[in-house]
Formats: sequence, structure tokens, C-alpha cells
Amino acid sequence: MKKKTILLATVSAVCGIVVILALTIRPWDRPAREPAGGTAQSAAAIPAGGAPGAGGMATSETAAREGAAAEEGAPAGEGAAPPAEGEAAEPPSFTSEQNRREVLLFFQEADGDSLGPERRKIFLTSSPADQAKQIVVELINGPQEPGLLPTLPPQTRLRGLYLDRGGTAYVDLSSEVADLHPGGTGEEIATIYSLVDSLTYNLPEIKRVRILVNGEERETLKNHLDLRRDYRKDLSIVNMDRKGAP
Repeated sequence: MKKKTILLATVSAVCGIVVILALTIRPWDRPAREPAGGTAQSAAAIPAGGAPGAGGMATSETAAREGAAAEEGAPAGEGAAPPAEGEAAEPPSFTSEQNRREVLLFFQEADGDSLGPERRKIFLTSSPADQAKQIVVELINGPQEPGLLPTLPPQTRLRGLYLDRGGTAYVDLSSEVADLHPGGTGEEIATIYSLVDSLTYNLPEIKRVRILVNGEERETLKNHLDLRRDYRKDLSIVNMDRKGAP
């Protein structure tokens, strides 16, 4: 009887301990079960090179900083990424040699009445009128080679240049072209054909040239050559045997 009582007491004590342990186990100590249809992040959702937790937070913060940098126009990484293979590179600089063309300018020879050629480079643009403007400006700047003289007063300004559909170029110069011109038939011929031949020789789109002064027609340049007419190319007064010729 005494043994039976001790055995029952022991069994009761064990059962009590089991019940106490069962009641004291915390739910968060047990492994979580993903519900059907799952809300837990899948492996595909984990960023490459990172895992949920601290690594995932760092990735999120980096993405946020990169997004803000992109909105502000700043590069997202340490430096701008090089263009991908096959991606169009930036166009060459407008001032590069690939965007220039060689032209012949005609100035008065110091030892005669002929015009002598001088090679010069201008920007190669799609507009013939724009190239013509550059040629006139270079003529105003004067020759660079010895043995050649300027044909336009250096104070002259190009006010405008217009090319009509018929191939006539209207060159509008400031009043200095006449006011400061030295005069004389030979000098006037040199001035006019320096302009005419330089434009028509280099630009086939230009067939004729008419010279305006301050936007208006003028009877003569300096009391000799008529400015109320168009002038065509005349290379008979050009010394193409000079070293500057092609």
C-alpha cells in the first residue's frame, strides 16, 4: 500500500511538471509556419548578393540613394559608366579637323595686279551660305602668307550674306569697305574679284555675287567699278601658278 501511494505521487508529480513545461513554452520559440499562399519573401525576391536582414536593408538604402542621385541629375555610382558596346559615341567636336575643309582665298599680289591664292581652312557646315560667310570673314582678316596684300579694309564688317535660289549671293558689307578703300581701278578690281572668285571657286552653289554697302545698292565702290550689277567668276586675273594654288 505504501509503495502504491509513492508510485501514484511520483506519476502525479511528473504529469504536473509536463503540464507546467507545456504552458511555459513561448510561441516565438517555435518555428514559424508559412501560411498557405505565403507572405514570406521568396528567394527570387531577395536581391542578388544580399539576404534579408542587415544586408537587405543596406541594399535598400543604396537603391534609395541612387534613385535620389538620378533625380538630381548626378551619376548613381562612383563614376559615369562607359558607353556600352555598339552604343553611339558622342559626335566629334565641331572644331576638330574632321569638321574642316580647305578653301582657296584670293588676295592681291604685292608685285603685280593679279590675285594670288592662299590656302585656308573653314568649318565644314551643311549651309553654303554659312561657309560663304566664313570665307568673307577670312578675306577681311587678310592674307597670312608673304607676298600677298589685303583686298578689304580690316575695319570692314560683314553685316550679312544671303543666297537666293538662282545662285546669287548678296554680300552686305559695312560702310568701311568704301570709306576706307584706297581707291584706284586696279585696287577696286582686286577687291571685287577677291570676293567674287573666292566665293564662286569654293562654292559651286554660288553663280554670281552682288555687293551691298550697309544693306543698300551703291553706284560704285570708289568712283570706278559699278556695284549695281552682279559679278561672275573670272579667274583670268588669278595667278594659279603661285605656290598656294592646288
